[in-house]
Amino acid sequence: MIQQLKIGTSWVRGIVGQGLTPELIVDFASAFGTWVEGRPVVIGRDTRRSSVMLRAAVVSGLLSPGSKVIDMGVSTTPLVCFAVRELGAAGGICITGSHNDAAWNALKFVGPHGGLLTTIESEELLDIYHASAFQTAPRDHVPNVVPAPEIGDRYIEHLVSALDLELIRKRRFRLAVDYNNGASAGISSRFLEELACEVIPVNEEPSGEFAHPPAPSISNMAQLAEVVTESKAELGACINVDGDRIGFVTETGQALSEEYTIALAALNRLSRRPGPIVTSFSTSHLVDIVAEKHDHKVIRTSVGESHVVDRGLEEGAVLAGEGSGGVAALPISTTFDGLLTLGMVLESMASQGTGLSDLVSHLPRFFMKKGELRLEPVAAYKAVRHFREAYAEMSPGCSDGGVRVAWEDAWLHVRVSNTEPLLRVIVEAREEKRANQLYEEAMVLAEQSSS
Repeated sequence: MIQQLKIGTSWVRGIVGQGLTPELIVDFASAFGTWVEGRPVVIGRDTRRSSVMLRAAVVSGLLSPGSKVIDMGVSTTPLVCFAVRELGAAGGICITGSHNDAAWNALKFVGPHGGLLTTIESEELLDIYHASAFQTAPRDHVPNVVPAPEIGDRYIEHLVSALDLELIRKRRFRLAVDYNNGASAGISSRFLEELACEVIPVNEEPSGEFAHPPAPSISNMAQLAEVVTESKAELGACINVDGDRIGFVTETGQALSEEYTIALAALNRLSRRPGPIVTSFSTSHLVDIVAEKHDHKVIRTSVGESHVVDRGLEEGAVLAGEGSGGVAALPISTTFDGLLTLGMVLESMASQGTGLSDLVSHLPRFFMKKGELRLEPVAAYKAVRHFREAYAEMSPGCSDGGVRVAWEDAWLHVRVSNTEPLLRVIVEAREEKRANQLYEEAMVLAEQSSS
């Protein structure tokens, strides 16, 4: 069972009932309540059926060390993060499996700054958890669970403050938005109404019975592409079930890889607020092309929201994001936010007076291939060592413990997954033949080295 549980910076994730059990959740929540010294904590959950059960475990774990629980109910991760800052809470816990399928769930831990825990904060939390050093509130001082005050309007004002509102409103966009039965339909409709958009909702009922796998990838946007074409919408948006990631469909019905998201968000953002962009080692070179046009640099770091956002804040970056469809507009937001990213893409379209397909046509085309091998951690790290040896002459390596090799026309990144028992292989090249060749060679080497 232990292989079905993953503990990373700022989160614990696993298959419900196997690695991820209510008992474990109680202990992690107790550790978090101890870490915040019994001060108030904001919680929110996605629409998965298991999230109701895990919410009860989280509440129990937080009340025990004396933390008042401010319950947002069904809520997006960005809204919980905003509430932590807005309400002055000591931290937050988001109960969401995010991009993983319905069998999985997770806790995302939010610091008092409204972003996922930093590496140092996460280490402090894990020390408390592993030592089972949980504080206990006196019996007559156990706090209450209270509903969160209505802060949706303030959150929307917060998003709008980062955008050219009047420019977007003048276009009166017609959008098709796929919520995938997740947590974002309610707050999204209010936000898009503020932007004077006409919305054609898809899978908006927050039932938790997902219409398709949660990740906003090309393979999961077939239904949305049909709706865009049939309704003559100007854009299709597929929002992750907890609202942190987003993918797009053009007005012609072309579903775009989520690798386009950060590049599209950067188009107009960089013209309004200059600065560097921070992204991961696995993200497409597309964002580098956009940054170069504005004479700004791209800084790469380890895969994971907390890694790219923390580095972005350190570097004074204007954007931090990944090829997963997750983007944070710094410093106004300290977490990936699908709605704010949607607003930035609409702003780019309004500024250029064009459609999404035209924006995409002005970006160079790269060919990316992604693969994975299901391997236990020991075998996965063994494979990484073999890649490092195979490419020794090119001085491979990167700060995430994986291997990244770059040529003039291509790059290869091999790493152990942070969220699942997998070895991930990512290749990108300017020519499709070159990408296929590098990918096939890498997968053969991965299979041989892991056996």
